[in-house]
Amino acid sequence: MWLDDLKTGDSWMGVWYALSHCGMCHALMRSGPCPVCGDLIDSSPRRVVVDGVERLITFATQGAIAWSTYVLLRLMQREWERPLAGQDWFGSVPPEKHPSQRLAIVILFWTLFEGLMDRFMDAGLADLPEAIRKDLLRRYGTIGSRLDRLYRLMWSTTFWDDLRDLGFGSEADHLKNVQERRNDFVHGNPEAIDDGLVLATVERLQTVQQGWIAVYNLRCTLKSKKIPVWKE
Repeated sequence: MWLDDLKTGDSWMGVWYALSHCGMCHALMRSGPCPVCGDLIDSSPRRVVVDGVERLITFATQGAIAWSTYVLLRLMQREWERPLAGQDWFGSVPPEKHPSQRLAIVILFWTLFEGLMDRFMDAGLADLPEAIRKDLLRRYGTIGSRLDRLYRLMWSTTFWDDLRDLGFGSEADHLKNVQERRNDFVHGNPEAIDDGLVLATVERLQTVQQGWIAVYNLRCTLKSKKIPVWKE
């Protein structure tokens, strides 16, 4: 369980390490054959001539993680490691009305997910005429409408159903729960984000991102216009 190693900063980056885009279909992948088109990355060193001298250059590719994704994951790590305040943090407020002291982790997580879905839609709608693409993103400007109505318009299903079909049903349920309770928090019910939700969010952080990558590879690859997920 990756929670056992959360003091190691690398563990928070999790699924993004060594992840890059396939040069053929633009799927997110590591080494080995591409999970979508089967293309193999030639990782052998390159021989180049510099100032008349032949040099051997180690193979390298552009990583997939966006700067904002990296920042949000690091902020979540910092919140997790931050010492908690004393039991009297909320004064005389009854314990059942206390939100989690680490509730910022849930807010950051949902911000991370919305950012990933922005990149998902950018890539998934990339081949539409620009005017139509922009109009659709304007009409369906909220995360809820994009996950359901716009997604259904484009792919005749929902993001949630795609997650479930790919084996990430519990991650779909968790995301919907976070969405509902984050909305409750924003609309005057701060205790909606309790310690249990924070722990579940940290526990599922990696598998949620794995599920997102799986759905991305299903819906956002094999496009003529390739928009990388690292592009802000």
